[in-house]
Amino acid sequence: MAESLQLDDSHYIASGVERHIYLHPNDPGKLLKIMRPQEDQGKRFTFRDITTQLMPGVRLRLIRKEYDEYIRIHLNHNDPKLRLPITHMFGLAQTNLGLACVAERVAGENGGVGETLKQKMKRGTFSDDDLDKLNDLVERFYQLGIRAGDLKPHNLVFGYRDAGYECVLVDGFGDIHAIPVRSLGRWANALGLNDSFKIVARRTGLIWNNKARRFDKSTA
Repeated sequence: MAESLQLDDSHYIASGVERHIYLHPNDPGKLLKIMRPQEDQGKRFTFRDITTQLMPGVRLRLIRKEYDEYIRIHLNHNDPKLRLPITHMFGLAQTNLGLACVAERVAGENGGVGETLKQKMKRGTFSDDDLDKLNDLVERFYQLGIRAGDLKPHNLVFGYRDAGYECVLVDGFGDIHAIPVRSLGRWANALGLNDSFKIVARRTGLIWNNKARRFDKSTA
């Protein structure tokens, strides 16, 4: 039996709503996502938080949906050169802090992790090249029919991977809704993507062109 990976504060990067994120101690190209204890999440009164407090198993369902979507896309597009706009998933690994989901690390300029769209907007570092990369992600989402239940600015990361500098959705993919409407067909998923990208535009100050399916910068 393989020994568990040993993590400490030096490997810690950040925390999401559901998971803590750590650098892989033996592989700089990977991250480890470990479920946060229920009591560590704080009490909020959104529908999602109330649901997970009453039914803790819902949290595990969200992770399964993420893996389901990753596998579905690969099986539907059996192409070794497939360039996914979502992070690669590498299964599970045992750590001293609990079971971890192993995921691709999108690297930043300085060797750390890439900047999120939310961070770029806040810091004023969002460039015309970043806009092109964001719209490249948008195009591939529609082409590949990728489902994303939590497509938000803090989950969109700009950084380097094998194909070069890209915009990548690092979390929140998969049809995680209680009623999986986006799984009805590509048309239903396209409508869902339209709504998600509108929300991204509203939260960042970008303009979403629904007809052209692309973002533009505000001229104001």
